[in-house]
Amino acid sequence: VDVDANSFTSEELKKALAKMKESEKAEREVSFLFLKQFTVQEKKFRPIEQLKEEFEKLNMKIETDYEIMVKLISKFNSSASTLDEKVAALYDLEYYVHQV
Repeated sequence: VDVDANSFTSEELKKALAKMKESEKAEREVSFLFLKQFTVQEKKFRPIEQLKEEFEKLNMKIETDYEIMVKLISKFNSSASTLDEKVAALYDLEYYVHQV
């Protein structure tokens, strides 16, 4: 389309309008595909309680970050722990706290 002209021909306007419609349609399709993919991904997630039950059936115990941090704190506060164990607990605790 010649943008320097003061007026446009009807053919130029029709072509420009057709290009706008095509690009709008393409944008809608991309947005629809993204939304569809997002919806599919949402369905893959399950509640933590359901996952815990399934792992218990496999004799695996899944701990949440909170549960791990409580264990690390009690290990650090324990008088039976050695200095190396306390330092390791602090390093591990730093990792979990940093995530929060």
